[in-house]
Amino acid sequence: MKTSYIYLLFFSIILSFSSCQDKDDQEADFSKIREIAYNYLDDISKETIIGDWRKATVRKMGNGNYEVLFNTSQDALLGPILLEIDGETREVIKVYPRN
Repeated sequence: MKTSYIYLLFFSIILSFSSCQDKDDQEADFSKIREIAYNYLDDISKETIIGDWRKATVRKMGNGNYEVLFNTSQDALLGPILLEIDGETREVIKVYPRN
């Protein structure tokens, strides 16, 4: 019985380490995606971003691409800046129109 608990404990520790690694990998991936999106913007757009661009919202889409959303000082008038980045080539493939 003690052996079963030891195996269970060991297995749960291994799973928790692997899930932490996945989150770290995902955050590193999202950081790179944010940087690609930010570098694509022109200087005027960059100046309107509110807060730290390194904390922009990144969402992985069902098709493997990413959406990056930058909140700006003009959100009430135009809406946020939203870009789509190809998951494989890591290139900006679409800049969504602002209202």
